Amino acid sequence: MILVEQFRALRRQVPLMYLMMFADSAFLAFTAYDTVSPWWSLGMPALLAMLSAVRAAFWLKRRGDVPRPELIPNYLRGTILVAATLSFAFGGWGLLLYAEGDLMRRACIALYIFIGAISCCYCLQSVPRAGQAVLLCGAAPVTVCLILSPDWSLRGLGFNILVAGFVAVRMMRTSHAGFVEMLASRSHMAAEQARAQGAEQRAHQLAYHDPLTGLPNRRALAEALERRMAPDGSGASLGLLIIDLDRFKSINDVHGHPAGDQLLRDVAARVSAVVGEEGISYRLGGDEFAVILDGDGEGARRIAHAIVNAVMKPFTGSELVHHIGASVGISLYPQDALDLDTLMRKADIALYKAKHSGRNQHCAFEPMLDAEIRRRAEIEREMREAMKTDAFVPYYQAIVCLKSHEVVGYELLARWRRGEGEEIGPEQFIPIAEECGLIDTLMLRLLRRACRETRDWQVPISINVSPTQLKDPWFSQKLLGVLIRERFPARRLTVEITENALIVDAGSAQEAIASLRNQGIQLALDDFGTGYSSLQHLQMLPFDRLKIDRSFVAAMGRDPQAMRLVLAIVTLANTLELPVVAEGIENAATAEALARLGCAMGQGFHFGHPMPVEGIAAVGGGVAA
Repeated sequence: MILVEQFRALRRQVPLMYLMMFADSAFLAFTAYDTVSPWWSLGMPALLAMLSAVRAAFWLKRRGDVPRPELIPNYLRGTILVAATLSFAFGGWGLLLYAEGDLMRRACIALYIFIGAISCCYCLQSVPRAGQAVLLCGAAPVTVCLILSPDWSLRGLGFNILVAGFVAVRMMRTSHAGFVEMLASRSHMAAEQARAQGAEQRAHQLAYHDPLTGLPNRRALAEALERRMAPDGSGASLGLLIIDLDRFKSINDVHGHPAGDQLLRDVAARVSAVVGEEGISYRLGGDEFAVILDGDGEGARRIAHAIVNAVMKPFTGSELVHHIGASVGISLYPQDALDLDTLMRKADIALYKAKHSGRNQHCAFEPMLDAEIRRRAEIEREMREAMKTDAFVPYYQAIVCLKSHEVVGYELLARWRRGEGEEIGPEQFIPIAEECGLIDTLMLRLLRRACRETRDWQVPISINVSPTQLKDPWFSQKLLGVLIRERFPARRLTVEITENALIVDAGSAQEAIASLRNQGIQLALDDFGTGYSSLQHLQMLPFDRLKIDRSFVAAMGRDPQAMRLVLAIVTLANTLELPVVAEGIENAATAEALARLGCAMGQGFHFGHPMPVEGIAAVGGGVAA
């Protein structure tokens, strides 16, 4: 750094030094013109002027570039050597002129020589040795002559020049030290500025980018949308895609966070590749991503479809292959919203619809979706209030032996007595209760009330369990706690579990089922035939009965294929010595056909609608004498 700055200073100042030397030589020649021969008064200054011009041209040629640092010492050594040589020639010539002059001319010649030497020193202050060489070779000889002169005025001038030269040398050293210190300070400041800029860039990177995937983050998304969305809708059309990964949590839980992190990086790369130059991808956090696209809704739907298909393909890791999916919600500016919050909310609404349409789907926002979300939010609010007032009541639907037509049990169903006597079925509020985390509280309250109402009945009752409840490691203890507190025999309770509930978290489901079975609770596999891996579930888990889904039963009278499927299920169950319950029996013909096929039990409107405990008591069903 110092060598480079020394070179730059010389490049600026040396041409001025040679100009000064040329002017000083001219004044010396003029002073001694008539006292020496023309060679010494004209030829010598001309030679010095030519040499000065050559060196000045050398430096002027390099005024626009800086050589490699390892070459600069050669330039500096050359400068010292040339300065010493020219100063010696200039001083020697001046000394010759001094010897031939009278008193006045000697004083003038000495002053010209010293002024020239001092001027050269200041031009060479970035290289102190060169300046010292100029004083030593140029000014020192004539100074010695002045001091040794018999004339006291010349002696005084000599001592004055000696003191001034000493001061000049000290000032040159001080100036060079300040020059070096200034360069060091500038270098330090440059390093600090570079560090500050680097820190600022890193802070900006952290503030606006996701450190895991490298994608811009939620803050960057918000600012990008705010820049592009005009409140009056005059901005260019754009589409916002919100992407949520399906089945990602199980990857994290089973294989650990490192595998999950790598999967997120792979998803980010795949989504960015699909989007390409048509938009920008963002990571919002967790397993949620976003994309801003230019253009209309058709392009947004096309990209959303491509993202869904891309994420569905297997992700191959170092040791594992992961299969996940993606749901995508789409909102458009300015069609759907004119501000950031509304656009984001409507994309989330569309995403919610996509996830509840079976996952691996994409959905564009529609006004009816907003109304649906508001309706669900209102139902959730009312549900929380209704739980405080016990507005949810248990209804009971009879399970009948198809041969004897006797009631052999009741299935517990939830009903919500809303305001003004309106009753709402479980198909409306159960999904909402599962989403907002109320299903556990709701089921346990209904079971507690049912245990009190049916404690003295001779027949058992059955209750459905949500897939989310089986994921709770304390579920079986909670259920058994209700039975113990209400003094209800565990053998008189049947828990109905769907096949889909077993797929959500097979490990937790098996633990919960084993715990319930050990306490004497009966288990039924509900909606048999509509889920996955049914035979595997029958082999792995100790079920006490099967329930045929109502969709097969309802189609028996018009679809021979449905009849054959029901026969196959009944035959399989009888082979495994498992009683079968058929759901959805609505007429006597269906009941008789099922009995002929070997089905043991059935339930449906043919045997009676679900009723509260008062209705059951009125017809005398299920109550012990």
